[in-house]
Amino acid sequence: MRKSRILICIVLLAAGTAASSLHAQEQQSASRVKHEIGLWIGASNPLPGTELDAALDSNLGGGLFYRMTWPWILYTEFGTSYSNYFSRETQSATVIPIYAALSYPIQLPIRMQVFLKAGGGTAYVLVRPINRHGWEPLGYLGTEFSILAGRRFRIGLRIDYNLVYEKHLKDPEQPLLPITTGTTDPRYQKTQYFKKRNGHFFHFGLMTSFIL
Repeated sequence: MRKSRILICIVLLAAGTAASSLHAQEQQSASRVKHEIGLWIGASNPLPGTELDAALDSNLGGGLFYRMTWPWILYTEFGTSYSNYFSRETQSATVIPIYAALSYPIQLPIRMQVFLKAGGGTAYVLVRPINRHGWEPLGYLGTEFSILAGRRFRIGLRIDYNLVYEKHLKDPEQPLLPITTGTTDPRYQKTQYFKKRNGHFFHFGLMTSFIL
């Protein structure tokens, strides 16, 4: 009888130790920072109803992003993309935003996960044919609908909004193009034709990522 009690005590102690070890492993796994790297490709468009929507056409765009599970329950995401917009007239614009954002993950009853994102950064803008270029402030909002297709592979859809803030610029004091270009277009030779417009763009694309 005494041996049976000792055996039961040993079994209970072993079970308790194993349960404690598993719980510690789960906590360690949950607290470990996870890293994710991905890409997207899809449509890049001037926001409908804005001034640039009347001047620029939509085109194919793409981008890269990296995110990690930090801080707290949020994700920190860094990303960039490339878009080139042609014009219905003579101009075209290339926009390369670079952003940092915080993402809030929403778990749904189904396997789908939703990310809500907000952040900012800077954008390199090149306008042709006047070749005006430079870095301008950027505001960023985004959302993502994705599912885990395995433990380390995610697929889904992204919608990103970029606000390129241009109205902080000063009006030019010189003609927008040097005389050597030979153009007689008053839009490029007279500063009163210079207009500052904030750029509103959105991207809708297919995304895939790998969890490292």
